[in-house]
Parts: sequence; structure tokens; C-alpha cells
Amino acid sequence: MFSATTTSRLALAATLANTAPGFRGGRQRPDRLDGAAGLPSALPSVLPGWGFEEDPSNATLRTVRKLRANVAGIWQDAAAEDADAALEGLNALLGAAGPVRAVLPEGSTVRSPAILAAGHEEDAPEKALSTALALALAEVALAGELTRLRTCTGEDCSNAFVDLTRNRSKQFCDEANCANRAHVKAYRARRAAEAVTADQAEKASTSEKSEKSEKAEKPDKATKKNGKAKKSAKKNAKK
Repeated sequence: MFSATTTSRLALAATLANTAPGFRGGRQRPDRLDGAAGLPSALPSVLPGWGFEEDPSNATLRTVRKLRANVAGIWQDAAAEDADAALEGLNALLGAAGPVRAVLPEGSTVRSPAILAAGHEEDAPEKALSTALALALAEVALAGELTRLRTCTGEDCSNAFVDLTRNRSKQFCDEANCANRAHVKAYRARRAAEAVTADQAEKASTSEKSEKSEKAEKPDKATKKNGKAKKSAKKNAKK
């Protein structure tokens, strides 16, 4: 579907978007990029291999946060199937990346598919990251696959994820175990509904038995009337 590089970068884009504060996996999560001092510990697990310095500046923090907001906006627009808005956000990222060029991967042949490239080797890590994510998202758009950028449908979860299934059927993120939570909730709802139905059936059966018992113990009015009439007839015959 997508190249291994693009797939990896899309996963990275989703992970970056999910560092923002918000409901994730049923709980309110704080901002994982909450200060420049915290970037050295947050970035290795969130943005591995991008060479961020040990003592990043507030400017670096602002740049990464801005990138996160842009990526999250593109993702939300794509998930809402608003292609025009998603492309507008993507074009902003591509504009910041500079001139885009088609190149052959290192070690490829003349028959190898070309890839998109932009930027320069001396770019700062945050600029290189922005360029890489922009190119990955551009490949998705060019392939007509923006609807694969989705957000979790789990309860109280807004995590971004990439749907790589054949029939675009993935609904839940993998980070917060939302699919299992949804299945457990649905199971409990079914059991509760079954219990209510069984209770109603038992009450109806008890009520029906009670009515039958009362009818058996108490003769109806017509029967009583006939009995009185017979007794009266016998008395008159004796007279």
C-alpha cells in the first residue's frame, strides 16, 4: 500500500499528534510535550532517531508543538472526510518543507519507483521531522487514501491512527486497548439486557400463575347464580 518508510513516518505522525492533552483511552491525559526541559526525556520515546539536542530551546519546543498541531489538524480533517481542508493543511507543511523533488532511493535501479524528497542534510532536527511527515502525508493524499487517517471511535478517546486494513475497517487505536474496552462494555450491556428480559418473563409467568390460581379458588358469578337458581327450584318443588 505505502512504502515502509512512509508507513513508519505515518505511525510517527500519529504518535506525535497523540502527545497532545486530551481524552485518550478513557482518561484525560496531560501534554507530553509540556516544556523545553522535558523534551530530552519525551522526544527519545516519541520521536526516536531525530537527533534532538540534549538541551533544546523554547524555540524548538514551539516548533515541535506547532508541527504537532498542524499534523493533528490534517488528521482530523481527513478523518472527517474533509479533503479540501486536509489538503490545505498539507500544503502549508509542504510549503515550509521547501522545493519538493523526485529522486531514486539509494541503491535503486532505473526501474525502481521514485520517491519525494525535500530539505537539506544540515536542516535542524525539527525541520527534518516536519519535512519527513509532510512528504509521507503527501504520498497518502496522492494515492487517494486520506480516509486511512482516522481517529479512535472508542469511548473518551481521540487518538490518531493509520488504518492499513484492506477494507478500511479499523475503528480503534492500539495504544489504549480501546477495542477490548468496547467489547467488554457491549458484552456487559447484552448481559444486563438479558437479565432484564429474564426478570420480566419471570414476573409475567408468576402473575399468570397467580391469576389462574385465583380463578380456580373462586367460582365465577355465573356459576354462583346457577347454583342459587337450582337450590331455589328444589325448594319450590318440595312445596
